[in-house]
Amino acid sequence: MNKVYMISYLMFFFLLTGLAFSGDTGKISGTIIGTDVNEGLIGANVVIESIWQNENEIELENKIGAATDVNGEFYILNIRPGIYNISCSYIGYKTELRTKVQIFVDKTTRMDFALEPDVMQSEEITVTAYKEEEVEVDVTATKQVYDISNVESIAGVTDIGSILNLQADVVDDHFRGGRLGESQYILGGGAIVNPINNGRAFNPIVTGLEQVEVYTSGFSAEYGNAQSGVVNMVTKEGTSRWTGRLESSATMPYYKSWGGSPYDPDNLHFYETLLDLEEWLKDNPADPGKPLFDPSYGFLSNYLPERNVWPPDPLTHEDTLHIARLSQIMWLMSMQDVGLDYNDKMDYRLDFSAGGPIHENINFFVAARQNTTYTIVPRTNPDMERQVMMNLVYQAQPENKFKFSFIVDNTVESIFDSNYLRWLFDRSLSVSNYNSVSKQYAMEWKHVYSPSTFMDLKFNILDLSQVEAIELIQDGEFVEDYRDRTNWTDYNRGPSGHFLGKAKDDFSEDKTLTYSFDGSVSKQFNKNNLLKMGIQFSYYDMEIDRKINASSDASYRIVKVSAQPYEGALYVQDKMEFTGMIANLGLRLDFNDLQSRFYSDPFSVSRLPEPDKKTDILLRLQPRIGFSFPVSEKSVFHLNYGTFTQRPSFDQLFFNQATSDGALTEVSGPNLTHEKTQSYDIGFVQAFPLGLRLDVSAYYKDVKDLVETAIYESSDGGKYSTFVNRDYADIKGFHLSLEKNTGPVKAYVRYNFESATGKSSNALDAPVTYFEEADPVEGFVDLPDPEDIFLDYDRTHKLVLNLRYSLPSASGFKVADFYPFENTSISSTYRYVSGRPYTYDTSGQGLKYNKRTPVERDLRIRFQKGFRLNGFNFDFYAEGFNLLNEDWFQYSRTFNSSENTARWHNERNEILIEKDYIPYVTDRSVYLLRNLPRHYRFGLVFKF
Repeated sequence: MNKVYMISYLMFFFLLTGLAFSGDTGKISGTIIGTDVNEGLIGANVVIESIWQNENEIELENKIGAATDVNGEFYILNIRPGIYNISCSYIGYKTELRTKVQIFVDKTTRMDFALEPDVMQSEEITVTAYKEEEVEVDVTATKQVYDISNVESIAGVTDIGSILNLQADVVDDHFRGGRLGESQYILGGGAIVNPINNGRAFNPIVTGLEQVEVYTSGFSAEYGNAQSGVVNMVTKEGTSRWTGRLESSATMPYYKSWGGSPYDPDNLHFYETLLDLEEWLKDNPADPGKPLFDPSYGFLSNYLPERNVWPPDPLTHEDTLHIARLSQIMWLMSMQDVGLDYNDKMDYRLDFSAGGPIHENINFFVAARQNTTYTIVPRTNPDMERQVMMNLVYQAQPENKFKFSFIVDNTVESIFDSNYLRWLFDRSLSVSNYNSVSKQYAMEWKHVYSPSTFMDLKFNILDLSQVEAIELIQDGEFVEDYRDRTNWTDYNRGPSGHFLGKAKDDFSEDKTLTYSFDGSVSKQFNKNNLLKMGIQFSYYDMEIDRKINASSDASYRIVKVSAQPYEGALYVQDKMEFTGMIANLGLRLDFNDLQSRFYSDPFSVSRLPEPDKKTDILLRLQPRIGFSFPVSEKSVFHLNYGTFTQRPSFDQLFFNQATSDGALTEVSGPNLTHEKTQSYDIGFVQAFPLGLRLDVSAYYKDVKDLVETAIYESSDGGKYSTFVNRDYADIKGFHLSLEKNTGPVKAYVRYNFESATGKSSNALDAPVTYFEEADPVEGFVDLPDPEDIFLDYDRTHKLVLNLRYSLPSASGFKVADFYPFENTSISSTYRYVSGRPYTYDTSGQGLKYNKRTPVERDLRIRFQKGFRLNGFNFDFYAEGFNLLNEDWFQYSRTFNSSENTARWHNERNEILIEKDYIPYVTDRSVYLLRNLPRHYRFGLVFKF
């Protein structure tokens, strides 16, 4: 109870003094001098006049600004990221207007003015284009900020997942060598993480975003429950003028499987052979002594009885062929899709976004998408994603801003599991349907107390629902229920191993509600210190209903959970800015209470009717520090250190799996502690001529208390699996980025070298076994091999290269009064990723993860041309994907299979041939290859 009192006291204190939320604003600071006196001007005014959207300048209704102090210095806080025009004025001096000043989230933009005297009192305005700083002197963390207006012209950038693909230190959602689920995703100030698996709940569309911050090291104390990375997404808002865009695009029809249609007889090598009826008289190679196709489910040993010697049997060879023909006909019924062509469907996507005023002081914004994608093999309905992001902002006075947001995402997709011999010819019963509905409701109040102090309060609800099942079986039913009341039956395995009518029998329905309160007070105490302090609190309501192997009510396993845990954090951080040093110092205290129970004696699960001990409140203190040392206007040295902890996912903390008779086979681990990462990062940034900027950093991560599987065997014969905190990882590497962001040619090269080692890549790979009574060989515990291994997602080398060339309006060569290449851009992105480690050891030395899969390369290009028609602006674009047309092997199916790994080394040229049913072999490219062949997309954008 002492912890409860302490947390309650601290929460009350922070509510009185300050509240916290994830950053979504930026800051401007600078000095204003007079050129005639060469000293600071007291009381000069700096005002943010207008904002740019879709190349349109829109005057701000609520302008914000600041006046200089006695030293001519100023700062402006609480600025939404975007592109602005900013004016500077002083009596007796010419007013200067800086155009297209880019404000980034969580960044101080430096703006210094040198005003010229206005001796003629002409009130002349000097317009100058804003010149971006050559290096960012205040960045102590390793992060990349993406302004959506700058990356929309890159091929394939449509949602947050495609933005992460532009990173060299993020691969397949692994941030700098971390496991899956170790990152935080924040949308509009609220987390969109599914607490069941700690993964991203949905993919926000870029048309609803203003900027995206991707942290891979050194994120500040306001970000919690993350070890490896933070993705902070700032949503767009409406302005005082209506603007919008409508985009329609489609992918040209093509086969999404390699080698054309998997139903082409050329890919079904067995088909022509089995059309010969004589072939059906041969012995079954997969089941010797049985016919090739047994319609009696194993009771038939041959098509006809053995012929009698005496008295003579009238049966003939032709009679046997007639009976074999019956089996062949049944087999042909299961093969009716042979020869199927389906490369006539176009994937299409429709995007719409618009924002503007709907009433005095009220602005509205909405972004919506419908994305239709046809599956790799044909089904009745395509995969479908629908997403709507909308917000309404009310601001009657500059000091108060109220924002109401609603986001809904509905994703419907087909789940093709690893039993491809079942679903290739049966896409109804053997393919489950996944339906996910994600809703986010948010209310936000920003209040400015003074030019140096502002508050931000936010309440957020995240409502997640996921259902996975086949359409045939209703809630509460089993596969046998349908079989018993219909004439349906499944066709047994044919000569080539394919099934028809083998229903998938796993079902799940997951529902979670997350109620979050976030808030902050930020105060600029003086020109050197910006203090932020606050509180975060989340309450969860989770309902889980899953059935595994639910073919009948006597054979299934069940996971049924109802839980209401809560967690929160208190933090304080100070950003200190001096001439030769910028520091970010922070301290974060996380707490959580699972409000659950666990077995105090892990061997008592089979002996006790229920867990006997209640969980305690867990506290975790995390210091975080970062420094930046500007060496010159072109050089910055930076370093950071931090402790980052993360609560295990709810499926590890709450999920118990039991058989239909109530015996526990998997037991949750509510007594698990937080996983912990200590991260170190050091680097420098150097600016060069021609707008080039080099950023190099080295990092090391010491990861402890990772979750891994443990198996407990009690003296009474009981056995179950659970989770414990005993795994670790050792991650080190360096990151290099060379960028050019000015001029018509923009480019970047990002490279990451990394080594990630440990015991296991996830919580399931390297279980430890504990015995209540000593095992004759292992004793009381059977531990994994002591030697560290490469984690199976480790990628030693990662390279991303992007090159963009653009010509604005009235540029390029001219023909008469026409510029044929104006408003044209071309962008290419090349990605190189080295292979993942896998095990292949024929020496008997017990080597593990001693080989590497092939490298993966991808090249995509986008061409875009803008034009004006009847007073409206349009953009036409064409995109090409996987232009190298290189295939990638699916890792777990190819390299986590000892049989396929051996074939990879011994008969690589034939690894795409299924040989388990020789001589009736088939092509399995649709199963082993995971990426898409070369394809193209065309689109048209209408701007208004």
